[in-house]
Amino acid sequence: MAVPKIEQLIEDWKNAVVKEIVASDNSDKIAEYALHMARILAYPDLDVKGVLNEIDDMGKQVAQMIKKKVNTPLRPTQIIENINNYLFNDLKFKPNADDYYNPLNSYLNIVLERKTGIPITLSILYMRLAQSINFKLQPVNFPAHFLIKHVMEDDNGEIIIDPFNRGRIMDDYSLKALLDRSYPQQNIPVTHAFLEKATTSEVMIRMLNNLKGSYYESQDMDRYEVANEMILAIDQYNPDAIRDKGVVCLKKGDFEGSLKFLNAYLEIDPEAADADDVLDIIKQIRSGAYRQDQP
Repeated sequence: MAVPKIEQLIEDWKNAVVKEIVASDNSDKIAEYALHMARILAYPDLDVKGVLNEIDDMGKQVAQMIKKKVNTPLRPTQIIENINNYLFNDLKFKPNADDYYNPLNSYLNIVLERKTGIPITLSILYMRLAQSINFKLQPVNFPAHFLIKHVMEDDNGEIIIDPFNRGRIMDDYSLKALLDRSYPQQNIPVTHAFLEKATTSEVMIRMLNNLKGSYYESQDMDRYEVANEMILAIDQYNPDAIRDKGVVCLKKGDFEGSLKFLNAYLEIDPEAADADDVLDIIKQIRSGAYRQDQP
């Protein structure tokens, strides 16, 4: 069977996911979109609907478990405790801290099979389970560690949950400790902006950036390029994706294309932390240094 061209894969991505994201920011469909991502990037025969049904059947188990225990509505913290008990004690899901950057951790279907993943995929699974019991959770794009939250009724605050740490409920102290571990010696304060609901587009882009990092480490540049194009299909002005497209063009020997995208990156973000490095690459392309290195 012929391998689909990148244009076909991106068209598939646009039809399956991007059009829906543009039309409606529906966080209830994030698990479905994540499975389409896995299908397009690595598992072309993946039965997206079948895997969703499998997750929803798990959610029904949670609902039945709660129904057997009590006849009265549970408090949000009690619902979280029941989900945690089912997912982490009964089913034995766990964080993959030992092989964190393995791309398998970003494929929701494989996370389901192996019962291990990273913060964002465990969070997506957790959110989908909660839907089955009508417990509304929102994605949170916390720096360096994805989280989810439940907004209390009558604006009585919110509960922050960390599925990577067995559904731990996070307070201000634990959030600050999480930031300090990710950004040591920077003393970054926890602000409300860090805990705002993430859009579906932001969640998909974060997943794709994780995969890009994994693909780059393993030098899987074909999938790296597809993942980058998938980001641009969602946000054509995404600075990092524009820069990385310039890098892809450079590796392919397309110097004109590389200059176009690297210059566009600097126009969008002239104060970027890597601006000097990008300028140096642009100068080398213009001087012919890269051409001289080509076989």
